[in-house]
Amino acid sequence: MAASGCGRVGEAIQSRVQAEVEARVLIDDAHMPGTLATPQLDDQDRLADKLSLYHECLRRTRGHVVESYKRWTQGIDLKTGGPKRNGARPLVYPVDGDLQPCRRAADEGPLREPSLPAIEAAMQQYLAALTAFAALAVTLDAYYGPEAFKEDAWAKGKELAPQFIAAWGAWELARDALSGELEEVRDGLDELRLAQAGAQEGPSMRWHCHRAMLAAKGFERCTRRDPLSAGMCDGALTTFDGRLSELHAFAESHEAEADRVFWWPSYDAALRDFAEDAHAVTNLLRTKKFTGDLDALRDHHDEIRAAFDNLRFDLPR
Repeated sequence: MAASGCGRVGEAIQSRVQAEVEARVLIDDAHMPGTLATPQLDDQDRLADKLSLYHECLRRTRGHVVESYKRWTQGIDLKTGGPKRNGARPLVYPVDGDLQPCRRAADEGPLREPSLPAIEAAMQQYLAALTAFAALAVTLDAYYGPEAFKEDAWAKGKELAPQFIAAWGAWELARDALSGELEEVRDGLDELRLAQAGAQEGPSMRWHCHRAMLAAKGFERCTRRDPLSAGMCDGALTTFDGRLSELHAFAESHEAEADRVFWWPSYDAALRDFAEDAHAVTNLLRTKKFTGDLDALRDHHDEIRAAFDNLRFDLPR
């Protein structure tokens, strides 16, 4: 299993598996005031930290961009750019304040080892698409907010609508490209580190946390199927539920070990939120009331990944 995972990671991991994986933590100044001593990183840690940089960009921007465009479509006729009959009040949420994590990833990523040219190129394209969307969102917000459309009979709104639709499409393509590149590398690294944790420690908080994260990823991936129908992801949900229960049982029976895991409460909360959404989606599919809206599930899956990246197993909380 470790050999298979290493093969999938390829050149991104440049040395053999270390005898002991150094723990690591992603420090986000906006959410974690203060500093921690920086651990010595091996090749796997450096790769994981670099991938986390790009993941944080996607996590902090994806939901806001989706919500901004969705809110716009509720009030605008996409064919004309004018107001939708009986639609919501025209409104666009500006997202320019969310660009900093992506600028940081685009600037710092290429300076970090290992070299990941495909991901680095996809990051630059994502930032360009995100910046273009954000600029139009700011312009439209300034147009709809004071109701300037009443002064020009929707002329500017109709002019900008095709551009905003095109910017949304370009952003979607760039998002999918970056996500795909990240997943290809990260999947191999995840498998490798899980196998390594099991071989070195056996059942442990690290091992159980890792298995729960992978099971959540499995369910989220399953829900990407189109069309998504009842029962299609029941097996993936059963796997996730089982691993989450095993993680909680282990944490309760090994309280001292669990107490030493930094960021464990946040990770546990993210897992519980995801579980609630996963069951809600599954139940709605069974009753045929599912609307196809998976944004909350996607957001909570992103939170699981971010919290998992912050876990450290050698520091007290």
